[in-house]
Amino acid sequence: MYLLMIFLHVLGVVVFALGHGTSVAVAFRVRREREHARIAAMLDVSSWSTGLMYAGLLLTIIPGVVLGFMGGFWGEWWLWLSIGLLVLVMGAMYAIATPAFTRLRFATGATMPESSRRKAAGLSTDGAVEAMATSWRPTALAIVGGIGLAVILWLMIAQPA
Repeated sequence: MYLLMIFLHVLGVVVFALGHGTSVAVAFRVRREREHARIAAMLDVSSWSTGLMYAGLLLTIIPGVVLGFMGGFWGEWWLWLSIGLLVLVMGAMYAIATPAFTRLRFATGATMPESSRRKAAGLSTDGAVEAMATSWRPTALAIVGGIGLAVILWLMIAQPA
């Protein structure tokens, strides 16, 4: 049962990375686009892949909690640091990505939940596409997410005492 939980935990990370990788690729690709319809289509693909990312995250967390109990790891600092880093990285990525990409989605007519559309209605969309061309956000997202994932991966494998 322990090996099954490890398998599911790692599978969750793979699914998470597949789903999130699409969003990262889109974040870099939209920087070179000017055509609103193409940008909207790419952002729609990114939204779809975010669902896959969250499924992978869930598949990572549930077996991870089970493994914490099975292995008696809840008293280990590296486990708590991993959880804290995950929360921190997710918060940072949300804060970096959401404002600019909500504005870009609204400006290009990309699919958005109605609640997001109502919030975005008050935003100025002037220059949203042009601003993305020189945006630092995709690079920051890749660095924060990449380093965060690498540190969490190291903590999970090394389990330092």
